[in-house]
Amino acid sequence: MVLKQLYDNLKSLSEKKKNDYKVGKLRYKGKGWFKTIEYNQSGFKLKKTENRLDRLQLSKIGEIPIKLHRKLEGKVKGVIIKRDKAGDWYAIFQTEQETEKTDTKELDNIEAVGIDLGIQKFIVDSDGNRIEHPKNVEKAEERLKKEQRNLSRKEKGSNNYEKQRKKVASLHKRVGNRRMDFLHKLSNAYVRKYDKIVLENLNISEMVQGEMNSKNTMDSAWRTFIQLLLYKAESAGVEVVLVDPEDTSKECSRCGVKTEKELWQREHSCPSCGYETDRDYNASINILCKGLGEGRAEYTPADTETTTDTDFHDVSASFVVETGSPFHSEH
Repeated sequence: MVLKQLYDNLKSLSEKKKNDYKVGKLRYKGKGWFKTIEYNQSGFKLKKTENRLDRLQLSKIGEIPIKLHRKLEGKVKGVIIKRDKAGDWYAIFQTEQETEKTDTKELDNIEAVGIDLGIQKFIVDSDGNRIEHPKNVEKAEERLKKEQRNLSRKEKGSNNYEKQRKKVASLHKRVGNRRMDFLHKLSNAYVRKYDKIVLENLNISEMVQGEMNSKNTMDSAWRTFIQLLLYKAESAGVEVVLVDPEDTSKECSRCGVKTEKELWQREHSCPSCGYETDRDYNASINILCKGLGEGRAEYTPADTETTTDTDFHDVSASFVVETGSPFHSEH
């Protein structure tokens, strides 16, 4: 499989060279570069036991204890044995199964939502839900700095260096696991609740170039959240629409007049119609209208006073992580 991967990579690079893509010289990958072993179609067998750990039999290696995190569904076609930077080993099972067709709802009964992704609030949607940002990196920053300083004092290549390197890698892994746990549960909640989800098609690479909030932007992992929504929505029969983010924060969701706002201005106040509301909520309504492709008046809040007319539902990030859903029936 390593030879097949190498061949596929060389083949793709050869195609790119035809289009004037610069390809450097091949470099030898020494110890520590390859962290996976792949069994395709054969050479493995999973043995169920009555004990806490099952057994995975691998050709040329033997039997190893394994803890299954979920029930395997479908026919197992391959296994990838992977070691991460922290030194932990995982078995990734590739399965083949038939996808169930889900009945799509009639257009008149579609429940749609517009989502504005941000830094202060991770999500503000058109239904008034405001999800706090988990700020995983910020919470672990001091510990990470301390362990990274300890690593810099070790002699590279020594046993102490390797022990400290694994400690730093474990901290980064913990931050990454918390982030993915939050994103998985939040994306599940939206896919379960809505039939159509509309978001901005953000260009993350441009947003982190020279921006003050680049670290928080990377920690937000907005693109990962969008990718999770896309693949979960496909299997659930839910539609995800990505719209152009231009002027979604400037435009008034009630009358359409554009108003320039600084990044620190968190309230929307329209000089034309007098409508006032939360800036991100106003953007989420505009995002929803773009995704629906319909007139503004049908999807904006009902005409009331010129002050904020939405009952916002503030949901903490820890609440999402603990329960997996930011939505309650009482909302």
